[in-house]
Amino acid sequence: SRTTLKTIGSKVGLTAPAVSERIRRMEEKEVIKRFSISIDRNRLDCNLSGFILVALFPEKYSQFCQFCEDTSAITAHHHLVGRLNAMLRFAVADTRQLDRLLADIKQYGDSQTSVELGVYFEQKDIPLPK
Repeated sequence: SRTTLKTIGSKVGLTAPAVSERIRRMEEKEVIKRFSISIDRNRLDCNLSGFILVALFPEKYSQFCQFCEDTSAITAHHHLVGRLNAMLRFAVADTRQLDRLLADIKQYGDSQTSVELGVYFEQKDIPLPK
């Protein structure tokens, strides 16, 4: 849901116009990079989600990054240190789609997959200073 400027202002002791101005300045300074929404992927027929760790072939890393950007089933891509040097989050409709995704990833390196059983939280709010 959307949070109104008035609600934010009441939490930080500012008026709605002052909150709006602060948000604008934080956007200009790129403190706020973007605004986002939270989607229930199950309602979009993406009933299976989880994580894939990939041990990438170094010479294919840039191609792999492009593959991840172009593949709608991959919802996040993190670069890691270690043998398993990429972690992907995925959301697909079923095991058949997951199997196709894993076959596509195989050309870039070996992988380990974990299917998500549930989510306790995805994002924490940053506590406001007192």
